[in-house]
Amino acid sequence: MAKLNETMWSELFLCNAEPLATEIDEIIRHLDEYRRAIRAGDRENLTALLRDGRERKEKLG
Repeated sequence: MAKLNETMWSELFLCNAEPLATEIDEIIRHLDEYRRAIRAGDRENLTALLRDGRERKEKLG
């Protein structure tokens, strides 16, 4: 089993605090879009979100 080096990861996170926090904010924003669509039973919006995610992934290769 792999061990986490929390000292090393803490240092890396803190050295890259601003860009990392920005990325985390973006992930949270996207998750919130999914949550709202799911809670609202909004199949059309959920389908669009999933399609967008698939298309973005395909573009990355």
